[in-house]
Amino acid sequence: MKLFLDNPHLFEYFGLVIVLLLIFCTSFFFKRLELLRKCAGLGLILVPIVYFYLLLDAHTVNIPYTDDFVLLESVYHIQHAPDFISGVKILFSQVNQHRFAFERIVMLIMVFLTGTVNIKTQILLGNLSLLGISYLLFGTLKKEQASWYYFIPIPYVLFNLVYFENASWGIAALQNTPLILFAFLTAYCIGKRDDKGFYLGLTAALLTTFTSGSGLLTWIVGAALLLFQKRYKLLSGWVAAAVAIICFYFLFDYYIIPASGEKVWKHPLFNLISLFGFWGNALYLDIRHPVASTFYTDLICCVLLGAGMAVLFISWFLRIIIKRTLVSSDWFLWGAMMFVMGTGAMFVISRPLTNYLMYGGNIFSRRYMIFGIALLAISYVCLIIFTKDYKFLKRTVAGLGMLAFLLLNFVSYYLSIVQVRKLHDDLVIDSYFWKNYKTFLTAGEKFGDIPFWNHPTRMKDLINNLEKSGLSDFYQFNNIPDQERLIAQTADDDTKFKGNFNAAFKYRNTDNNVMSKYYRFELGYGDVSQRPKYFVLASPAITIVLPAVPVPNSFTEFLKTRTYYSNNYSYSLFKTKLPTGNYKAWAMFPNVSQWKSIYTGKQVSLY
Repeated sequence: MKLFLDNPHLFEYFGLVIVLLLIFCTSFFFKRLELLRKCAGLGLILVPIVYFYLLLDAHTVNIPYTDDFVLLESVYHIQHAPDFISGVKILFSQVNQHRFAFERIVMLIMVFLTGTVNIKTQILLGNLSLLGISYLLFGTLKKEQASWYYFIPIPYVLFNLVYFENASWGIAALQNTPLILFAFLTAYCIGKRDDKGFYLGLTAALLTTFTSGSGLLTWIVGAALLLFQKRYKLLSGWVAAAVAIICFYFLFDYYIIPASGEKVWKHPLFNLISLFGFWGNALYLDIRHPVASTFYTDLICCVLLGAGMAVLFISWFLRIIIKRTLVSSDWFLWGAMMFVMGTGAMFVISRPLTNYLMYGGNIFSRRYMIFGIALLAISYVCLIIFTKDYKFLKRTVAGLGMLAFLLLNFVSYYLSIVQVRKLHDDLVIDSYFWKNYKTFLTAGEKFGDIPFWNHPTRMKDLINNLEKSGLSDFYQFNNIPDQERLIAQTADDDTKFKGNFNAAFKYRNTDNNVMSKYYRFELGYGDVSQRPKYFVLASPAITIVLPAVPVPNSFTEFLKTRTYYSNNYSYSLFKTKLPTGNYKAWAMFPNVSQWKSIYTGKQVSLY
């Protein structure tokens, strides 16, 4: 998959989708093309799914990232627990407000079957939940006797990189995506209105609860569904189970984390807008949003979309009350919307705002975009059902949905493929930073920060224990010479540098909204047969290695060259991640048997 890493074939992917879409639409005007229509429709469903998983396979590595280490540490401690009760305590141990029992069980099963925890496999397993969500939505349309053609837009909204952090990060992929699937399964099973569905829903609610803290909402969702279904006997059993589980959750070795910041009701308008923004966060573009007294267009669109889906939710609720004969899809979609919208409410309560969301700042983490994506997919299905008796309206909804989701799908890939590439390259070089400097490139604000607790020995002991026990292969990419000998062993004095190197800095806001120096290193290399892999900043005291991440072509160049990446490379980071000093700038290339470093003729002063 290295070829797919260097060239994600985005032009080919999008071109294939456009061709299939044209064939599909044209076939409606010619009866003889009906078979071709079915083939094109099936292709339109499969192509975005296959492309999504191929892209992830190429860009993910079996290296832990931030909180992955927390779960790996708990798996190690479970293996070495002195007794059963101690092991159970670790299995259900608290991380912030969450109890990650499901994630730990999956990792323990991996250890039992393979002897190790493979983060890349963990990411794949988490993202397979998208197939389950897709199946539930497909089954809902089928239940409403809608043609399978109306399902075609859904893969384009579910399988994209709007939520790239969630898609490519081990703990996030295994937490948020299965969380949504289990919550949807809870609503789907209870919506079937039979005893078997009740017990399956109970099991799904249990899984949801111990996947993430917001999973507790499934007990409220289930109770609401049973109440409106007037299944009072089963409702009493559900409430009893909920009380037992909630008591265990908050009384078994749990500590309350005090909330910081102001209360949500102190600024009700700002936080209502923030809630709408979370619900509509599928439109949150992968661009910078520094705090400014101006409104960002994409955030305005998020708020408007969220408000529209709130109106849709109210309309669906009124449908539940008014409609005489309700089917399982009515209950499922209502319950699914309740869960995702409730998760948004929990997010806003825990992170209240004191100004307009549309002013920007550190608003959303990319791992939360999966909730907005799921809500948008549900809303589309609801609109199809609302308009199912009006052929023109239904086809209009499907057509607009296809165009909107296709545009969202393409824009997300164009903006964010480089982001998953950067994370891939950062993780690959983390072992170099740890071995030489006892710090990570991917964690910490300052050079020398010890991830993730700044404890003098905890991280060191953890990595040693993980390596000895076989739970991790952290040093698998560590093939670069130690920093003291790197230039001496790799310098190629006979080769002239065929490119341009530049370093510049500006001031920009950190995630904590503090102005800080932000450096950008750029490299243009004329010899396309050789691709630089790293920037090397070398001084007599220290040698810093930074990934040379390819720069995407402008959209015009992308269409002209049919290639996503240009021949330029860059890397950006805050000054606090780099030690002060004067450095010679080198470009390092992979060679047949060893690395090769070429001096750029430039020097960089970091101050």
